[in-house]
Amino acid sequence: MARLVAGLATSHLAMVLRDPPEAEREPVRRFRSGFKQLSEALAASAADTLIVISAEHVNKFFLDNMPAFAVGTAESYQGPVEDIPIAKRSVTGDAALGEHLLRHGLAGGIDWARAGEWELDHGMMVPLHFLDPDGRCRIVPVFVNCAAPPYPTLPRCYTVGQRIGEAVRSWSSDRRVAVLACGGLSHSPGDERMGYIDEGFDRDFLERLTTDPPSLAAIDEERVEAAGSSAGEVRAWIMAAGAFDGQLWQRISYEAIPSYGTGCAQALTREGEATR
Repeated sequence: MARLVAGLATSHLAMVLRDPPEAEREPVRRFRSGFKQLSEALAASAADTLIVISAEHVNKFFLDNMPAFAVGTAESYQGPVEDIPIAKRSVTGDAALGEHLLRHGLAGGIDWARAGEWELDHGMMVPLHFLDPDGRCRIVPVFVNCAAPPYPTLPRCYTVGQRIGEAVRSWSSDRRVAVLACGGLSHSPGDERMGYIDEGFDRDFLERLTTDPPSLAAIDEERVEAAGSSAGEVRAWIMAAGAFDGQLWQRISYEAIPSYGTGCAQALTREGEATR
């Protein structure tokens, strides 16, 4: 059967590709060094496939068609769709695992939307640029709506993550599968709170992830909204926590970087880690 060998989580902001002001070079250096640790952990896990969970920035999904959750079932993906300072490239998909997640979910109460074509945006392509630049892993992109209310609830996100973990472990394949959650933490691009970083929210979120992951589903939805207009991207992290269902995570980095207007964080869990 397939194995779930590593969980990775990181903020996905494209700003990290650009040089920061002089005063912020050290925190940015520490955050960027976290990508190296995650990349090394991914390589050490010998994962064949990476399930990449992220919000999407109204490039693939818009108000005329905004599912709560979607899974990619394509043989390959292109990206990034935006003009950002990384090369556009093709990433090989794991269509078989995508189909398995789809069918397992439908049989178990998860009404996935299916995406047979998908040009990926920075939410997935920036982390992949740092963690797997050579495209060693096949990917299965997974979308969670964090852009247009009503959003899937945090408990529902944790449950969908659990179903992802169950699907991988029940798959009659020898694949080694890792999960990568992308987005967050607190930030508010494009609204009146832009630049505000809610460090209290971010630190509480990371404390829960590292000591009691199931409690992430109990965070008050209004508290998430108060942390920033895009703080809801933590739904991707909660889904990844659900996939490992109680397994403890290690905080790799946390930096509140003013010029990025984001609480930038990274975390990691490995196969066999202790559980809550």
